[in-house]
Amino acid sequence: MKKRILIVWILAVTLLLGGCIQPDPSHPLGTTTPVAVAPPLPPEPPVDHFYQDAVYVYQTDVDESLLTTELNIDYLILANKVYVLGADHAPANLTRLDTSIVIEWQEKIEGLYLESTAAFALYEMIEEMKHAGVTDIWVTSAYRDYEYQQKTFNKHKNSEQQTISDAAMEYFGYEYIYNNYYTKGKTALSSADAEKVALSYSAAPGTSEHQTGLCVDFTTQSLWGALNTDFENTDAFAWLAQNAYKFGFILRYPHGKESITGYTYEPWHYRFVGREAATDMHCSGMTLEEYRGAVQE
Repeated sequence: MKKRILIVWILAVTLLLGGCIQPDPSHPLGTTTPVAVAPPLPPEPPVDHFYQDAVYVYQTDVDESLLTTELNIDYLILANKVYVLGADHAPANLTRLDTSIVIEWQEKIEGLYLESTAAFALYEMIEEMKHAGVTDIWVTSAYRDYEYQQKTFNKHKNSEQQTISDAAMEYFGYEYIYNNYYTKGKTALSSADAEKVALSYSAAPGTSEHQTGLCVDFTTQSLWGALNTDFENTDAFAWLAQNAYKFGFILRYPHGKESITGYTYEPWHYRFVGREAATDMHCSGMTLEEYRGAVQE
């Protein structure tokens, strides 16, 4: 019991990765940046530690030591619209993913990379999936650095400035678009509005989890490599929903938690947090923000 209290106390004191925020007009994207140290997390864990009583059953010869992190804070790092990573943040141990699990059309010459512990856990999980008959599962995105995310976000923003997309119509509503654009003969969004729409589905640099090197995007050949909510209708998603936590992975942006995570539902996006934390979150229904006591509402 004393050991458990000590672990919780250490977590509460050291998990200080973000801050109270305010708009930063000088930021090139007009987003927000941390300006103060975050308040300490609650002294008691937000949920019972379900992993302590969990029984894990595997069908393959899983090396369980590759899945556990003992709640190491390095694997509980937050990267979202509140907790922003610096431009120089990068995981210490990146490893290139085996091409056998990377969808061929997406793979670049330099390959896809993941933090080494997360990569080994990923290999174990995909092997278990294949043993269960789920073979149509591929990684299409992994680690992205700050510069890559900057280019990606700018591409989306520039695209939104060329027209009034369905995403813009959904974000602002017809009345806003009609009054501010159609009645004035405008057929494309302003820079400010384009940025708002792009932020609704794309992460600004420093706010993407991919920069942590701890997450992957899955797709299937049946979806032609696309990333969309149709993934939830695949055998891969059904398996992951029931078993991903056993390998230390969580569905990072679940449906109905948008106000907490800050991002829309992404059934394809999975994050490695270690088997202990993943079990706690799976059993409690918490997101990483809730588990960390850092809800953004």
